[in-house]
Amino acid sequence: MMKRSLGEKVFQGINVFLMTIVISVILIPLIHIFSISVSDRISVTTLQVSLWPKGFNMDAYEKIITNSVFQRSMFNTIGITIAGTVLSIIVITMVSYALSKTYFFGKKLVTYFFVITMYFSGGLIPTYLLVTNLLKLGNTYLAYILPSIVNVFYIIVVRSQIEAVPHDLIDSGFIDGANEFRVLFSIVLPVISPTVAAISMFIALGYWNMWYPVLLYSTQKNMWTLQYYLRSIVFEKELENTLQNITEIIGSDKIPPQNYQMASIVLVALPIVAIYPFVQKYFVKGLMAGSVKG
Repeated sequence: MMKRSLGEKVFQGINVFLMTIVISVILIPLIHIFSISVSDRISVTTLQVSLWPKGFNMDAYEKIITNSVFQRSMFNTIGITIAGTVLSIIVITMVSYALSKTYFFGKKLVTYFFVITMYFSGGLIPTYLLVTNLLKLGNTYLAYILPSIVNVFYIIVVRSQIEAVPHDLIDSGFIDGANEFRVLFSIVLPVISPTVAAISMFIALGYWNMWYPVLLYSTQKNMWTLQYYLRSIVFEKELENTLQNITEIIGSDKIPPQNYQMASIVLVALPIVAIYPFVQKYFVKGLMAGSVKG
């Protein structure tokens, strides 16, 4: 075992110190949120909860989970996330595959127009008029999915990965009689699967955290997503907290607004936190794909 020099030890110590600070900055607010969500109403109302829970109270979780709007929002979010991610990956990989071909006529021009959209958008009002008036997608799930279905940056990343696939491997598929679709889905996709998996996670996270399209295109509660439900809880309970007398909460069995808010945050974030450990290896592989040559 090699003996580390003094400089290496100092460098390692600084790294550990900085990472400890970063981890603390991330974990302490999460622990504080969870502690408030499960603490008793008197401790929460009188601001006695700091890092660890005081008492134990799951009433806020019970109220939220049994709420029909929350259940519908959960169903909507899961469906939109799955459908949006699948459609996005299909479109992105097919566009990337086409742009990776040297014989694709007008490839540079198409790529140029794609890149322009990364820096200049159509604007909020034109987009709203396009979705609601022209496409008639108001109060539909397609209004949440279609505007976000294509990401030019991901197209560029996937295209570069496809271009790195050995041409002999692709040519062997054509020699065996496969068409372009068969080559893409049976040969190319398995090779670039780590990259696709990492991108899929980013896309799914984007759909899961979506709330602004709901504000723009929906007027019905049964079309809400989890993030929009969380937004409504935070704003409504914040207003309730300013209007309600603290002594009324302490002297009754009412659940403090802070319990509702923090429990909602925990429930909305919990599915992603629970899934991430199982997809982490694909996430790391996807980020590292292409970083080492040779």
